[in-house]
Formats: sequence, structure tokens, C-alpha cells
Amino acid sequence: MAEQLVRTLRRAGVSRVYGIVGDSLNPIVDAIRRTEGIEWVHVRHEEAAAFAAAAEAQLTGKLAVCAGSCGPGNLHLINGLYDAHRSGAPVLAIASHIPSGQIGSGYFQETHPESLFTECSHFSELVSQPEQMARLLRTAMQTSVGRRGVSVLTIPGDIAERKAYGSDEDFRPAEPGAVVPPPTTVDQLATLLNNGEKVMLFCGAGCENAHDDVMELASWLQAPVGHSFGGKEWIQYDNPYDVGMSGLLGYGACYDAMHAADRIVMLGTDFPYDTFLPQAKTIQVDIEPAHLGRRTVLDLAVHGSVAETIRAVLPKLTQKTDPSFLHQMLREHTPQTRSRR
Repeated sequence: MAEQLVRTLRRAGVSRVYGIVGDSLNPIVDAIRRTEGIEWVHVRHEEAAAFAAAAEAQLTGKLAVCAGSCGPGNLHLINGLYDAHRSGAPVLAIASHIPSGQIGSGYFQETHPESLFTECSHFSELVSQPEQMARLLRTAMQTSVGRRGVSVLTIPGDIAERKAYGSDEDFRPAEPGAVVPPPTTVDQLATLLNNGEKVMLFCGAGCENAHDDVMELASWLQAPVGHSFGGKEWIQYDNPYDVGMSGLLGYGACYDAMHAADRIVMLGTDFPYDTFLPQAKTIQVDIEPAHLGRRTVLDLAVHGSVAETIRAVLPKLTQKTDPSFLHQMLREHTPQTRSRR
């Protein structure tokens, strides 16, 4: 079964697995050794394996894999898996387990990974029979990629050594597509933006690949653009509207711009520090419906991808010609101005 698992991962585009070789994990590690196109990346601690997989997933946007042996081996993955899950990184963790016949007996190094990892994953299941593996692996991979987070497969070492069932599958997880809000919501969004005199954009990690769209929106609205820590890498560069970052590590005029605006547009951010938000006059655009309204009260919730939402609303906007609010916030943002305050 281990060979089937590894071949399926390879066909899904996985080229490396991070972890430490050990006892119950040996059948899977050996299958990797014998499979071309996929390699085992040895680390000095399983925590590093999970962080490495999270980093790969965030850099590439593709599924990344880490693994840990039974007991403390896979438990060491937990910090990195929390990081991956909260960052929306598609990571599959293979948690090797004690012999299946010993589960529930208080066996040496016995834990219950399928329960332990539920809080830092979208999917966490035990493979108790070889017949389950192919379907559970498909589900785990698709859940990680589709929901942008962690999936965990717990596999007892003896189960990994058993004969596989079914044929190998050429399975590749389907990437989530763009989400376009309905026309009625786009109309409501356009009305609120056209009626706002001082509009401010606050951008998060959901602005990935939407930098140019955000800049065009800011130009139309004459809006200062702030960002969360997660949005910094996607928004701060080549940004003539930049007023810095809000939050505990914030700087610049972002906080002041947000509170001085009569319309705030949160773009792709599930910003956790609700005390920094005005709790009023806010529009939120996000691809994840569960994020809408959970940090602040909203005048309008927009379920949509940032780029697609901006492209839909731009033709309905009236070009703003008064840049005074933008220029005020840009002046406040400059270090020279702040040093004289």
C-alpha cells in the first residue's frame, strides 16, 4: 500500500516529502526511495519538516507533504501544521501510527493523531484498512488544495505494508477557481464606493496576484492603501498609494486612514485584531464566506475573489477627482512628517 500512496502523490505533482526516517514510517520512506521523481528530504526535527512543507506550499501554491513516525514523531509536526493551516497553505501530513492491532491498548508511544490534529486541519482521518487508502488520499489532497489548509492521514505501519487494493490513479487535485460576486452585489458595491468621499483600501493575503487590480481601484477612488501583515508581500511594492500596515506590528498612517475614512474596503483579509478596526462603515470582499463579518460589522459582505470583484465593479465606478484625503494620508505616512509631529 505504501507504494500505491507514493505513486499517487507523485502523479499528483508532489516531488518531495519532508520528515525523519523511523520505525512505523519505514514502509513509506522505503517506497519513496524506490520511486523516481519524488525524494525524501531529511530534517533534524519533525517540526522543521512541517514548516518546510508549509513554506513550499506558500511559495508554489501547490500541495506539499510532510511525515512523522508514531507517537512523538508525528506530534512534533503540530506547530508547523498550525502555521500552515492558519496561513492557508495546502499541506498533507502523513502521521504514521502504531500497529493497528495495538490501537487502544495503551501501547508504547500510542497517541491518536486523527483526533489530535483536528484543530489544525480541514481533514484528519485514520486509514484502518488498505481498501480505504486510495479514496481517503484523494479526499485529503483535494481538501488541502480546495480549502487551502492542512489534511492529515494517519496510517498504522503494518497497514502501510499490506497489499494495495484498486489500481493506481492519475489524480491531480483541482485548483479552486475564481469567484465572481453576483451582479446585484456588484451594483451595491459600486453604489457604496461612488457615494463615499473618503475611501480607504485595507488589503490582505487574498490580494495575491491582484496587485495591479488593487492599484487601478485605488486610482479610480483616490484611496490610500494599507495592508495587514499577510498582505504586505502582495501590496506594498510599486504602490504609490501605500500608507503602511495596521495591527500590533503596524506603522505609518494605515490606522489613521482607516479611522478617518467614510468607507473602508477590506480586500482578502481576515484581519484578527478587531480592536484596530473601526467596527463601522466597512465593506469586506473575501473568497471564503466564513470570513465575512466575523471581525467587524459590515455595510456590505461580498463573496468573491479580489481581482474578479474589482474587475466587475470598475466599469460601474465614477472617477473621483478630489485627492485631498489621499494626499493627507500620504503626508502623514512619510517619516519626515511623523518626526515633526
